[in-house]
Order: sequence, then C-alpha cells, then structure tokens
Amino acid sequence: MKRILFLLLGVWLSSVLVAQPSDFDLYAELEGLVESVLAENENADVEQLMAELQQMKENPFNINQAGREDFQRLYFLSAMQIDQLLRYREQYGQIFTPFELNTIEGFDPKLIQVLQAFVVFGDTEIESPSFWARQELMIRAIRLVEEQKGFKEPAKYEGSPEKLYLRYRFSSANIRAGLTSEKDAGESFFRGSNPKGFDYYSGFVNVGLGQEKHQLYLGDYLVRFGQGLTAWQGFSLSKSAEVSRVGKFNQGIRAYSSTDENNYLRGLATSFSMQNWTWHTFVSYKNFDANRDSIDGEAVFTSFQSSGLHRTESEIEDKNSVSGLTTGVNLNYAGKHFSVGLSGIHFRYELPLARKEAAYNLFLFEGKQLSNLGLNYQWGMNRYFFFGEAGCSSGGGLATIHGVQANPADAVEYSMIYRNISKKYQAPLAGAFTEGSQVNDEQGLYLGVVVRPAAKLSLRMYADFFEHRWVKYTTVAPARGREYLVQGSYQLSNKWEVYSRYFNERKPVKVSGAYTKMNLDQTRQKLRVHVSGALSERFFLKSRIEWVWYEHDETADGWLVYQDFGYKSVQNKTNWWLRLAYFKTDNYDSRVYAYENDLLYQFSVPAFYGEGIRFYLNGKVKICENVEGWIKASRSWFLGVNSIGSGYSQIDGNQRTEVKFQLRFKF
Repeated sequence: MKRILFLLLGVWLSSVLVAQPSDFDLYAELEGLVESVLAENENADVEQLMAELQQMKENPFNINQAGREDFQRLYFLSAMQIDQLLRYREQYGQIFTPFELNTIEGFDPKLIQVLQAFVVFGDTEIESPSFWARQELMIRAIRLVEEQKGFKEPAKYEGSPEKLYLRYRFSSANIRAGLTSEKDAGESFFRGSNPKGFDYYSGFVNVGLGQEKHQLYLGDYLVRFGQGLTAWQGFSLSKSAEVSRVGKFNQGIRAYSSTDENNYLRGLATSFSMQNWTWHTFVSYKNFDANRDSIDGEAVFTSFQSSGLHRTESEIEDKNSVSGLTTGVNLNYAGKHFSVGLSGIHFRYELPLARKEAAYNLFLFEGKQLSNLGLNYQWGMNRYFFFGEAGCSSGGGLATIHGVQANPADAVEYSMIYRNISKKYQAPLAGAFTEGSQVNDEQGLYLGVVVRPAAKLSLRMYADFFEHRWVKYTTVAPARGREYLVQGSYQLSNKWEVYSRYFNERKPVKVSGAYTKMNLDQTRQKLRVHVSGALSERFFLKSRIEWVWYEHDETADGWLVYQDFGYKSVQNKTNWWLRLAYFKTDNYDSRVYAYENDLLYQFSVPAFYGEGIRFYLNGKVKICENVEGWIKASRSWFLGVNSIGSGYSQIDGNQRTEVKFQLRFKF
C-alpha cells in the first residue's frame, strides 16, 4: 500500500517537478569530479569519458531491464548505490518514475536528475524499431591569437598554429563505427610530414551479435579489467572529494574515440557472453612514439614519448618509430552479487627497451617481451561491497589491491583501499588506484568517509598514506607521504549550495645540498570556498576563492578568485557561461587550478600562476534541430611580465588569447 501511494504521488510529481536534465545540468554536476581528476593528472582522458557518457545519453537504457554492468558504466554511481537500486528492483519490481528513486537509499535529487539523462522508466516490454541509424559529424577549430616563438621565422614548427579536429560517428541497432582525426597546433596539414592530411587518425567498427550479447571490435579499442592492476585504459577515477567512488568495475572492451594518441590498442577484439560467463580476447599491433638509439650497433628505444605532438624535427623523428604487439584474454564470471575474472596479457616490442642508466630506472622493465597475469573479484553483501585484484608480471613482480565500500548506517558511507605493488611489478596497460602515475613500487592505505549529520549538511573526508620502497625520479631515497582532504557542503536552499574544502599533502622531494642530494618534505595546502546556485530558471552564479600554500626548500603562496555568470534558455536552445577571475601566486609551485566550461567533449582545468586576470565566454547554440554550435573565447592578462611561456611556446607580451569553434551535425 505504501508503494502504491508513492507511485501515484510520483506519477503526478514527476510530470510537474522532475525535468529531463540538459547538457548544461549534466556538465555542471560532473564539474567537481573532472576538476579533481585533472588537478591530479593533467593527462587524464576526460574526452573519452565524455564521449562514452554522451553515447549513453543518446541511447538510454531501460532502468528495469539494465543489469549491473550497465549501471557500472555510469561513473557517477557508486557500488553501494548500484547495489541498493538492484535490491530495490528485486523487492518491489519495476521502477515507474524518477520520483520513486527518492525512496532508495543513497539517491538524492541531484543524483536522480543526472541519472535521468541515461535511463528510461516504465514498461520492460518496450521494443526498439527493427532498424534505426544515427550519424554525427563534428568539426572543431582552435587558434591562439598571439604568435608563439616556434612559428616565427626561422620557424621551428612545421605546420600552422590552428588546431583542427574532425569526428564522424555512425550507430544503429547492432553496428557502431567512428573516425577521429586531429592536427595539433604546429603540426603540418596536407604537406610536409603529413601529406595525407591530419597528423592523427583513429577509427573503429563495433558489431553486436546475438542481441548484443557478443561483440566484435575492429580498429581502435580500450581494455578495462578488474581494478586496473593488469589493464585499464582511458579515464580512471582516483583520489577526489567523491570518496565513495574509488573502486573500479570490470568493463571489458570498449571502442576508442578519443584524441589521446598513445593509450589505446589497435587491431581485433571480441567479447562472447553465455549465461554468467564472458570471454574477452584481443590482439593489437600498432606503432608508437619513442626515442630510438643504438647501443653497440644494436637498435633500441630508450623511452616512450607520450605528448602526441609532432611539430619539430625531433618530434617528427620520434613519431611511430617503434611497433608493438599486444595479445590478451580475460574470462569473467558474474553472479547475482559476486564476480571473478582472470586476465592474461603478453607484450612484444619490435626493438628492446634500454632505459637511461639511473637509480630510479633500476627495477623498471627493459627488453622486448613482458607478460602480465591478474585475478580480480567483486562481492556485494547487504551494505558492504568488496573488491580487489592480484597480479604478477614476468620477472617476479607481484601486486595486489583490495578494498571495501560500505554503508553501515543511513547517514554514513566509507571506503578503504589497500595496495601493495612491488618495485619489480610492470604492467604497461595498468591504471590502478595509486599515488604515482606508474603502477609500480607503492604500498598504501586509503580511508574515505561521507557523513550526513543533517538533511542539508554533508562531510567528505579522506586520508591516504603511501610509501615507495625505492627511489623515484623526484626522490633520491625511499620515501613516505600522506594526503588529507576534508570537505563540508551545505544546501542553503533547493537552488543554492556552498562548500568549503581543505587539502593537505606532504611527500619527500629531492633537493640539492652543498655536497649531495637529499629528500626534503614538500608540503602543499589548499583552502577553497565555493558557492553556486540559480537566480532563476535561466540565470546561474558560481563564486569561488581559493588559497594555496607551498613549502619545500623555499616557501610560496597564492590565491585565486572568480565569478561565473550562467544563462540557459527555457528550451535549452542556447546556454552561456561568462567568467571573470583574478589570480596571484609567487611562482609555479603555488599554482591554483580552476575548472572551465568548454566545448562539447572538452574540459579545461588550467593552472594559474604569477599575477593576472582571466576572462572567458563559452556558449552553445542550437541552430536547428540537427545542427548545434559551440564557441569559446578567452583571454589572460599577466601583470608585470614582458613575455609568457618559454622555449618555442613563448609569447612576446603579456596577453594570451584563444578562440575555439565547433559544429555538430546529426542526421
């Protein structure tokens, strides 16, 4: 009887109160997550994340038909939230309205609004047309107005200063295909080293068979298994204020559609599913950027080049200079509340890898061949979700990561992750939860908790303790570090929210003494106050002030303040963001990061240092039913300087102006 009343009330309320979220609302909710990830890793592939979410948004699944693996593709859902939703569906049956989600533990109005973009509600017997097809063409151009040193005569860059992008997508009931091409600023276009046009091309064809239970991938793709100890390519969550979303879900193989020119595979891959079993196989052969050299007459490569830039003579020389063969399999069993998977991967390079002779390279992989083996698991039990993976690599390297996410009380969530990765462990495709960028030589314990002591108040905290048992590039001896974050959020009203965040990190970094180098603790502290809300259905404001304190062999501090003004038309045909910001820091060490709205599939979290003023205007216009346009114009004024940047990127003067333009055609 109680559920019937909820359903009757929900049908009425959802028709008058719950609106389908727009791209404007969706991006606003993902802002905090993206900002946290990019501040930790500026090379994180957020473009791939947004492409995947956009595809799911345009092809929503039925919330009553979806399995655990469908919900796991939505990064903003935690393991506990997915488990609670599935248990609710088991107990009560179909979910008819978004309002009904309010009765599920862990689902608040903001989360429900975002989730609506990816699901449909109601009758599970709704069928799709026997044949349908969608196509999309996107073009993008970006230009820095001021001339950089590399373009001045005699020019060091081979190409023009425009950054160009072209993307085509086709999707139907069982077939998805795409082509992505890009030219970075300074790279040639239909001349020089790129007589065939763009510098970078990527394509894929994905065919679903047997009601899409089986998948065939041709071209470029990603592999994501377990907790990332063996293989996890593309976007990966790490430490952030979203402390309940630290575990990974086994996603198998996914088509690749980003512009990261390194972190993907190229070849053939398959996924076969039968009842609770899924079998993934893949083979990849592709060229990659590397520094080639010769030792005693034998050709070798000494390092990987990951910038993806091919502007100068040396960068062009390194382009696709070495090839590699990668093969692998994954067998996964998924029960109702338990899953286990086994992965095996083998790598063979065209040339042996011979790293530079340095202490920090002593235990890193060298040679032509490397193998990885991994075993992962997930287990949901009432209010607890356990996950983990153990891996080994040829040469005797071992690694393990185990975690738990729990909801022991209605107002409390916590997460814990323990990892122990030996200095001999090597995994080229790994993307696990670690402090460093490499999944190698780290032992650590992460503890996170979310507490909601009152209806409108939430506290998010984490502490991470880590240790490296051998030297790193930034250290001269084994080292220990720790990192803390505390964030308090308060819902002032239905339309306004304020949060304050404190961050503290301490880890050893090498310094040069009078006679030798030694480790010295580096401390970085940040304090932020952020207010956001809506003046009306059309106008929005976001305000922030943030301070940074840095201490190492010298001290530095800085701060930033900005004001955002947002506008969204009633029918979402146009929306705009305007920002005015002022920043002042002593140097780069006390830099401040701040998220910026950008074009579709693009996110920007620039680092501000020195003293200056920042302005940008970013907007989207729906020109007609099948054509949309985006534009962003930005300018930074740096005070008290005569030039900006260094090397070939140097700009004479104190202004930096950038213009971006993008069109999307859907047919």
